[in-house]
Amino acid sequence: MLTPERQKLIENYVNQHELCRVSDLCTIAATSESTIRRDLIQMEKKGQLKRIHGGAQSVKNFTHDVSQHIRFTMNHDEKIRIARYAVQQYVHEDDYIFIDAGTTAYEMVPFLATMQGVTVVTNGLETALGALNHGINTMLLGGQIKEDTHAVVGQFALEQLQGMNFAASFVGANGIDYQGDLTTPDPEEAAIKKLEIARSNHTYVLTDASKLGERNFAVFGNVSQVTVITTALAARQKDLLPAEADLKEVID
Repeated sequence: MLTPERQKLIENYVNQHELCRVSDLCTIAATSESTIRRDLIQMEKKGQLKRIHGGAQSVKNFTHDVSQHIRFTMNHDEKIRIARYAVQQYVHEDDYIFIDAGTTAYEMVPFLATMQGVTVVTNGLETALGALNHGINTMLLGGQIKEDTHAVVGQFALEQLQGMNFAASFVGANGIDYQGDLTTPDPEEAAIKKLEIARSNHTYVLTDASKLGERNFAVFGNVSQVTVITTALAARQKDLLPAEADLKEVID
């Protein structure tokens, strides 16, 4: 396959799936990882896509959520570091906390298992099952289950959430733009996230650096309302956020 033909194939695949791994691109293009990585470098320079750790992301605006099996594998090491920090710094014994269906927040579960008396409320199926398997007191909101993110959404879930208060909530975001708006593709998930913030003493947004400067359809809050926990950032990455953002960088 000629390089232009292969790169067009890659571009179409990335735009279709929004986010994909290098291994996926190797399979569909029937070529080596080194070749794909060279292609991605060239294509990023031409503005065809955005490289991220372990894969590539579409530069087109997200119109829907990325499927769960892709989301869990992207930037996995960073997610674990952020999740461990969040638990160590901001969860206390006997807390009632909300963890939404974000994949970084999901990684908090093993670290919560050593804490006494914590109750996890969630709208994420994987988070609920993971917490239950770790012996954590767990409550799962009821409602409609989204096929792509396995998040529980809808009016029934919102009504349940309205009757609860939390010491803290831990939220995922698909994008944080230069104005500090927290965004996600789906208005129904945005409604859950917005109410999480309202019902919590404090909210922590757990996100890797790839989400900074990104913008999605539905706004559910602003960095002025939350603490953003992420990995160590370069100066140019910090410039993607408002100067007044409460930002915690995980250095280790």
